Amino acid sequence: MRKLFILSIFSAIAFACSNGRFSGEAAFELEGTLENAASTQLLFEELTTNNLIPVDTVTTDDQGYFSLSGNIDSPGFFILRVDRSNFITLLLEPGEKLKIAGDANNLPLTYQVEGSEGSQLLADLNKAKHQSYRKIDSLAGIFREIQAEDNFLELRQEVDLAYSKVFEQQQQYVMDFIDKHSNSLASIIALYQFFGNQVLLKESEHFEYFEKLSSSLSEVYPGNKHVVDLTRRVNEWKRSELQRQEVEQTLAVGNMAPEVVMPDPEGNNVALSALRGKVVLIDFWAAWCNPCRLANSKLKEFYDNYRGQGFEIYGISLDRNREQWLQGIREDKIDWIQVSDLRFWNSPVVSLYNVEAIPYNVLIDREGRIMARGLSMQQLEELLAETFR
Repeated sequence: MRKLFILSIFSAIAFACSNGRFSGEAAFELEGTLENAASTQLLFEELTTNNLIPVDTVTTDDQGYFSLSGNIDSPGFFILRVDRSNFITLLLEPGEKLKIAGDANNLPLTYQVEGSEGSQLLADLNKAKHQSYRKIDSLAGIFREIQAEDNFLELRQEVDLAYSKVFEQQQQYVMDFIDKHSNSLASIIALYQFFGNQVLLKESEHFEYFEKLSSSLSEVYPGNKHVVDLTRRVNEWKRSELQRQEVEQTLAVGNMAPEVVMPDPEGNNVALSALRGKVVLIDFWAAWCNPCRLANSKLKEFYDNYRGQGFEIYGISLDRNREQWLQGIREDKIDWIQVSDLRFWNSPVVSLYNVEAIPYNVLIDREGRIMARGLSMQQLEELLAETFR
């Protein structure tokens, strides 16, 4: 809190928004008239790489008119806010003079901006997203209407397919936007745009866009904090991906499963290697994971069927709360080996086995060699039947 307060004071001094006007190449000016905004207080904030810093507030006159001015030494992102959920994002460069119009009752859907190429690009990006949202709202209405229909499941598939098409169209729009505007900082906002609660572009699937944008913006805006942060993220992902690929090689079928030694609920360390001579399922789960809890009933069935033939389960919990973990064990009547360091996704075992989502499993043979990974319950059932026939 103290750090944020100091940053806020510094920003207020740096921008020094007042009735006066700044001069020089680093100055910017922002003015506008908003409908339904008589005597309304607007908040002006800087969007940094990891925070929102309050810069100033301004109150409109009885006609909804306002003006701000300040100094910036580098292009950056700023928020003009009516309230918590009613705001617009601007991309300001030194020397720009912006004019904004819109309805304060719904600023994101009504605003127009002049005088800033970057801010106009963000407005285009925002408009395209909300057009897609309107399509989704229509699909949501259709979904509500069909719930009572006899062929609901069939109709739902059509609605789901239509949603996927809208998502893919918005995804393609963002990729085209970045291709067309790879020299604009506006593309950073496009790169990290959410659609509902999903990111449109993922490093694992669209890394070329992250890398390409980092390269092009570094040439145009060397030293800009947003570009530096993007380059850092790109480099970190490349390093982590290289490490992941190296781990993947060690996890190939036929290789020895990496050793794990973790404490059980009583605090006793249990080594995976101590189970040599048995066919072992390494089961990654957590008490907070609903799909994991559903899978436990099936695992219990497999365990009861094959434990007498040399089958064991080595359950590794990614919980972080001991009581929650123990409660999950009791509720699911788990009687196979359970271990956890209660470090959640920060557990070293996550990277050791390249665990990206749970439930996840690895089946190893009596010698400790990997037989298969990432098995569905049906695949596991078939492989166990074949192994113990």
